[in-house]
Amino acid sequence: MNDNAAADLPAINNNKVTRYLIDDLSLDVQRGELTRLGESITLPKLSYDLLVALAQAAPALLSQQELMQKVWPDRIIGDETLKQRVKLLRKSIDDDASNPKYIEAVRGRGYRLLPQVSCECVIKRSPSVMLDLAANDFFPNLLSASLHRWWRRVSVISLLFFGLLVMSVMVTSLFYQQEPQFADNNLQITNSLEQQVGKSTFNLYQRGREYYKRYRAQDNIIAIDFFHKAIAASPTFSEAYAGLSQAYSQRYFQFGGNEQSKQRAIDNAYLAISYNNNSADAYKALGTAYYVSGWLSKSINALLRGFNLSPNNKELLTNLAFIYSEQGKFEQALFWHKKTLQLAPDYAIAMLHLAITLQRIEHTELALSWYEKALAQKPDYVLTTYHLAQLYIELGQVEKARKVINKGMFNQSSHPLLLEALADSYFFQGELALAKGYYQQVADIQKNSPVNQATIRSLLLLKDTYKPDDEKQNNGLLFDPIIKQLVGAHLAGNEKPKISLYLAEVYALLNNETLVFRYLVQALEQGQVLNYQINSAPLFEEVKQLDRYKKLHQQLQSQKVLPNIDDYFYEMLNNR
Repeated sequence: MNDNAAADLPAINNNKVTRYLIDDLSLDVQRGELTRLGESITLPKLSYDLLVALAQAAPALLSQQELMQKVWPDRIIGDETLKQRVKLLRKSIDDDASNPKYIEAVRGRGYRLLPQVSCECVIKRSPSVMLDLAANDFFPNLLSASLHRWWRRVSVISLLFFGLLVMSVMVTSLFYQQEPQFADNNLQITNSLEQQVGKSTFNLYQRGREYYKRYRAQDNIIAIDFFHKAIAASPTFSEAYAGLSQAYSQRYFQFGGNEQSKQRAIDNAYLAISYNNNSADAYKALGTAYYVSGWLSKSINALLRGFNLSPNNKELLTNLAFIYSEQGKFEQALFWHKKTLQLAPDYAIAMLHLAITLQRIEHTELALSWYEKALAQKPDYVLTTYHLAQLYIELGQVEKARKVINKGMFNQSSHPLLLEALADSYFFQGELALAKGYYQQVADIQKNSPVNQATIRSLLLLKDTYKPDDEKQNNGLLFDPIIKQLVGAHLAGNEKPKISLYLAEVYALLNNETLVFRYLVQALEQGQVLNYQINSAPLFEEVKQLDRYKKLHQQLQSQKVLPNIDDYFYEMLNNR
């Protein structure tokens, strides 16, 4: 680090850092708030000051004397007072002194934080703006956020004039899409980036984006290589780090990437933010990386930050819709679906995400129409093929499902998602021997990522190959490791309902009724809908005969309230 860079550090630390991320803890120093996975943790002032001091120093160790000066600057205290304050802070954040997760005491030297601490560097803004979108995943007040932004920029008279102009544009947009305007904005951003990093470096980045959007395993490898080359040419190129993060997320999510891919996705997203904390692409990358890690609330927080910076980013909007849908928050999901399609009516991924939500809320005919529309718009998009096949499986039309899958496999015969969909078509039909074979193929492809449906179901179905006297021993050999991995994912903050559903499947096969219902209810609370994945799963056949299940099913059916579907989603099908 040169002298000029070192001289700049105090200004960065004092004026820009607003949040420290300490494992699953988020310490917002601008708002004076500590949260864990979106849940607020109340700290006394001295405990808060102690945690801030440790976060600011991380990963360095602070001596007892240094901590006393930082936390009690106007008082003289003894070692015992500091020890008691550390003990109180540990209690507040559920840390165990004998087996610490957060705070390490180094005998005779002092204290330090054990997790790697990341900083979110955001130029300070008024608390009213920060409260809207940055700190929670509640449904945002868009009007409020807009007013706050414009109130700082224009006078009262100009604001009124602008309001009239916006109303006029909104009315006009009912009949005409403003895509050329967005294209002009994108062109301006492109020109600006090219000027910042140079044409050759920008071309490397663009090539990376092109290959990333092809959604093929080989193209993913090429995309990552291009992003690395762009970063090598310009080490502070924020957008290249964001692109690299998304490519690693894609590798983990679609192509059997390992835990290292997941970690690299998060790391590169934070590097993107560190080089440009006003980049919507950087926050979009962070939201995607959080999603593939199963941290849905964190993902929404990051995406909302990105939306606040770039309200017309269609990828941000549709990702928000998709994650709200996965959480079972369908009103919010439909809001963002509509907003995305109004902005980009021909965006195939937005069509797919809308279809998934419609399927979840039992509008299967409308969902089918949107799946077909998405596939017509982007015929080679594997995720659309996969989810369309899942809808046919849910409807019991397995031959149609296999026809869709085989068509998709014409060019991508060994794609794990297509093989998994084929396995599902046999699994939910009760043809478990065939299902087991296809699940095993996917498990072999995704051997570096063991917490996935295919690996788990292939293990579950292997139980049928053992003799009764070997059953107990082999159950332990087969299922204990996978249970540990699934429970570990929960403990690491994974909020995806499918992780809970996998655990329910395992315990159903192990005939542990108590834990079946424990994890089944957890999956439903996390957003899993009571659909074919439960009702038609062979593994739950015995469970469904129990009075306990019948009562649960009846309660859920009586409590079910499905959202109304905006006429816009029907009109879009007829008009385009």
